[in-house]
Amino acid sequence: MVQNNLAVFDFDWSLIEEDSDHWAISRLSPEQWEICLAQRGRVSIDTMDEAICKLQDQGITKSQFEKVLKTIPMTSAMIDTLKKLNANNTRVLIVSDANTFYIETILEAYNVRNLVTDIITNRFYTDSHGRFRIDRRTPASGPQHNCPQGCSANLCKGMELTRYIETHGPFSKVMYVGDGKNDYCPCTHLRDTDRVFARSGRALSNLLAPGSEHAGKVKANITFWETSDTVLDRVNKEGL
Repeated sequence: MVQNNLAVFDFDWSLIEEDSDHWAISRLSPEQWEICLAQRGRVSIDTMDEAICKLQDQGITKSQFEKVLKTIPMTSAMIDTLKKLNANNTRVLIVSDANTFYIETILEAYNVRNLVTDIITNRFYTDSHGRFRIDRRTPASGPQHNCPQGCSANLCKGMELTRYIETHGPFSKVMYVGDGKNDYCPCTHLRDTDRVFARSGRALSNLLAPGSEHAGKVKANITFWETSDTVLDRVNKEGL
């Protein structure tokens, strides 16, 4: 069967049921998480990298991070959604402001890494001191994306999605599952044959409220969801 549909997932509060940064840092060191909260206004990935370094300098190991990450909740309905997409030969892409290490660890914990085709996120590397680190998808020292929708400096999801479709498409249908403000930009790149799943009660659903100016700039069909069962039901009905 030809793989001609694309399913795109944000990660935190979309594919999983938590914010992976908060889950990892706050459980390993509530004090360090409070420091992170006090630094709001900085690029988030820079704050997280600094926190991860400090924890490792205090003796926290990579294995301890892995142990905590493997306990983050992911619903059976979302796992079934990935399985259904895989059975339908739909290409699955994660576009996330988390990082490679967190995402890979969590997917492997739920035995679903093989159901995800590609991951676009902030990179993971090991520094000269042997510490694992995370770095911006769009390096601070290189050309900037200058997104007009106000995406974070480290990652423009709309630009990344467009590049991905140009490389791997065309696709008959594209679905996008997200919850946050930074998920709005890629939604504006979709067509009227595509579908957005916006998590109710979170920033993306507020932006896409019926009749709003932001919703008027999105051509795709919009489904609001509270639980992942809604996403699974729609995937089953539309044969994505």
